[in-house]
Amino acid sequence: MSLNDIYNLPASEKLHLIEQLWDRLDDTDIVSPDWHKEVLDERRKRYENGEVKTISLEEFKKQR
Repeated sequence: MSLNDIYNLPASEKLHLIEQLWDRLDDTDIVSPDWHKEVLDERRKRYENGEVKTISLEEFKKQR
């Protein structure tokens, strides 16, 4: 199957292919770059220091 064949598939079949590929990935296939951890560490630090305003899921849903 060529890439062009995939492009021409109906959306449901494309999603099925994506699911099959995703299911075949394992933890060793995906490596996050170091900067991802740095960003998460900084966000956690800001949260723990009270620098981030949070709201409950219910409050969020009301805003929508």
